Amino acid sequence: MRALRRLLSSSSRRGVLVAAVLGGCFLWAMVVMGLSFAMVERGNGQWWVVPLFGLLVLVVAVVAARGTPTGRTGTAQEASPPPSASSPAPVTAGRVLAEPLTPREVEVLRELAAGRSNQEISRALFVAPGTVKAHLNHIFRKLDAASRLQAIAHAREAGLLDPQPKINPH
Repeated sequence: MRALRRLLSSSSRRGVLVAAVLGGCFLWAMVVMGLSFAMVERGNGQWWVVPLFGLLVLVVAVVAARGTPTGRTGTAQEASPPPSASSPAPVTAGRVLAEPLTPREVEVLRELAAGRSNQEISRALFVAPGTVKAHLNHIFRKLDAASRLQAIAHAREAGLLDPQPKINPH
């Protein structure tokens, strides 16, 4: 089960996306080159247009792939890994977690949301900085987050943290 979760992690999805884009680019390049050689063989003087068009399509594909770093589309619930058969996933406000956070991870998450550094969190919770780092890695994986800010946002969506207070401009 752990292997499945690892396969569905953000970094793995990115790797699969990159491999698919590169494979598609290679296949497209072979088609374009085949067309170009066929045009040269038949004596068509405008064979050079095909590789230019092919290059343009490749550039557009790469730019499009870079626009979706995790290859994720749709809602957060669609992008979450499927829950395991043995234990149902906790359903919260707007996000389904594949694996619940431990009470200690929730404490670390609250400290993180308060804007504290790893060092400050370790002092507040009386643990080593390496332990905080390990908890943060678990939190990032469970919330499918790539950064501290994204983890906080996903936690708020899941109802693990209070919603961000709205600041009244008046």
